[in-house]
Amino acid sequence: MYNHDLNDSPIFHGRRKGRKLSKSNQLALKIGSKYIIDKEDFEAVFLGKKNIILEIGFGDGENLINSATQNSNFFYIGADPFLNATAQCLNKLLLHNLKNVLIWPDDVRKILKLFPYNSISEIKILFPDPWPKKKHFNRRLIQNEFIETIHQIIKPKGTITISTDHDMLKNWILEKFQNCRNFDWIVRSSKDWRLRPPDCFPTKYELKSIANKRKPSWFIFQKQ
Repeated sequence: MYNHDLNDSPIFHGRRKGRKLSKSNQLALKIGSKYIIDKEDFEAVFLGKKNIILEIGFGDGENLINSATQNSNFFYIGADPFLNATAQCLNKLLLHNLKNVLIWPDDVRKILKLFPYNSISEIKILFPDPWPKKKHFNRRLIQNEFIETIHQIIKPKGTITISTDHDMLKNWILEKFQNCRNFDWIVRSSKDWRLRPPDCFPTKYELKSIANKRKPSWFIFQKQ
């Protein structure tokens, strides 16, 4: 069953393109179309697939590629609106010739309404933009409507993993999910939220954050 009631035209804020693409990344954009999701044939993405992981904001693709490489029984969907990120990820996908990954090179909110209900085993959002200025809080990905949406597409007992190194966003995430009674925060000790989950891989951003004396926080919320 598919959800067709959500906003199809969310407003995207932020850069879509950064520095000039390398020749290899330009080539990857041209020949990597087999990895790009066709919105007009979105239902085909889910045919014959039981364990689907959605990663929102995959960046350089480090976690996405490593996860897909080491877990061939899972199917991965990555979404990132940044062109440079898409090009780098496509380059790595072509290099490894992975068969269990597709990517959406745009704002994930444009396709969330197309996901079947209870179709996703896990969602990962690693170090999303904190939008630290108060006037930009409404640009943050984690909002009440977003949580309601992902609740519809995650399987019962499915999880969402979120990381951040920004204290204000950490508190924002906790407040939003605790106000939503459809998810439980999975935490066993005070140290849990400081430890990267075993199914997540270190990324350049995380290592840079640690080198700059920031302390990443990791949250796992489970659908009731």
